[in-house]
Amino acid sequence: MQEQIKTKRPPVVVVVGHIDHGKTSILDKIRESNVAGRETGGITQHIGAYKAEVRLQGDSEVGLRKITLRKITFLDTPGHEAFSKMRGRGARVADIALLVVAADDGVKPQTEEALKSIEEAKLPFIVVLNKIDKASADVERVKKELGERGIIFEEWGGRVPLTKVSAKTGEGIKELLDLILLLSDVEDLTCDLSRNATGVVIESHLDSRRGQSATLLVRDGSFKKGEWILAGGSSVKTKILEDENGKSVSGASASDPVLVVGFNESVKVGSVFESFDSKDKLNEALEGNAQDEIINSRSSIPEGNKIIPLVIKADAAGSIEAIQNQISKLDLKDFSLVTLRAEVGNITEDDIKLASVNKNSVVVAFRVKIDRAATLLSERFRVRAMNFNIIYELEDWLRMELENIIGEEKVRKTLGMVRILKIFKEDGSKKIVGGVVESGGIYSQKRFVLFRRKFPLGEGKILELQTGKIKAKEVLSPGEFGALIEIGFEVATGDQLEVYDEEIVKRKL
Repeated sequence: MQEQIKTKRPPVVVVVGHIDHGKTSILDKIRESNVAGRETGGITQHIGAYKAEVRLQGDSEVGLRKITLRKITFLDTPGHEAFSKMRGRGARVADIALLVVAADDGVKPQTEEALKSIEEAKLPFIVVLNKIDKASADVERVKKELGERGIIFEEWGGRVPLTKVSAKTGEGIKELLDLILLLSDVEDLTCDLSRNATGVVIESHLDSRRGQSATLLVRDGSFKKGEWILAGGSSVKTKILEDENGKSVSGASASDPVLVVGFNESVKVGSVFESFDSKDKLNEALEGNAQDEIINSRSSIPEGNKIIPLVIKADAAGSIEAIQNQISKLDLKDFSLVTLRAEVGNITEDDIKLASVNKNSVVVAFRVKIDRAATLLSERFRVRAMNFNIIYELEDWLRMELENIIGEEKVRKTLGMVRILKIFKEDGSKKIVGGVVESGGIYSQKRFVLFRRKFPLGEGKILELQTGKIKAKEVLSPGEFGALIEIGFEVATGDQLEVYDEEIVKRKL
């Protein structure tokens, strides 16, 4: 057995919190770039990972100033509510979490959601109060709100560090980085660089020129160009490795994020990966492990429900998961959504053919293209297919299409409740009765439900109506009436009729 060689490794930090509290802005300040300005819709659409170098100054043994470079790997998780599942997953692959809270806004539902993810993952974390440059900032109020959620800061005798920053001015950023490194030293993060690399897939997407790509975060060990990677059910012989700046690298080691190009199929975000120095060892691993190869999961379909097949195509696995998360919240009553396919890549003819087997099928795509041949085929087969660049627009369109599919429904409205006081004549199913309107009204040509001691016996129809020996279309409470009704049940004195009307309305989700 090979002896383990423990080496100190950089911390992996996940940044979580409310969408508008400045998570990406803080990271932008650290790496001096502007990710937010390049994102459609102004939000971070995908998880990104990158390394930052921190310069630490100290004194050498001979009295000279020395500079030490330390690295920190950051995971930039999306802020939109649709990505909550990925935030939880991000927390599980990190060593330290930063809980970002705006000093002028305080605790929000997403703040509480992020805190819950941190606690479930048992992660050490730092509370980062951002936007302290604003005149409306109230640090003490926000600290009190967090304290009410069970956070006990170091200054109160607890274990949670707190730091104050301004992503706008840069104030406190250097202190934040120093605090991260201090906390990582306390956690004593180590790795064994002599072993095969293992880690987690952070992102996956289809490059139109180079094929299937995935961003890997190495958690332990190391690998170099030319070795094999198995991630979920996907594999690749590593030929193209790039760092977060798009520069070619020869390998990667613990805490490194690295882009690997050329997987044989799309890679599921969150998949565990391992490296191998030969294809034979890769094949042994494939034979010994049953890998999940399908991105979508099918929920059980209630008996009698009609099926709406769905095909999802997107630029990245994270986008697919976000779409599926939103879809899972839809209440379709007697319909069930079944995902036929959920893959990274453009909409193809094969996708349209797959969807065309059912007239209710829908094809949705996010930030990819629809092949011309697929467009023509969708028109020919009348398959609903659409591509979007903003997830909100995709959700709105999908909701509208689903409402068109589930169609209309009858909505029953109670018009009144009457009590039978006397039976004048019975002729088969037709009966002449007299009664009083207890609430609402009774109306000619409307239907009713017959109740006896509050138990429904059956339904009938009011054929004619009169009051004071005069024909009427309606009699309102508390009026008395005579009526010719039609019902296939015996009617008794004291029975109640619940008069109702039905209208056809378009169903809404």
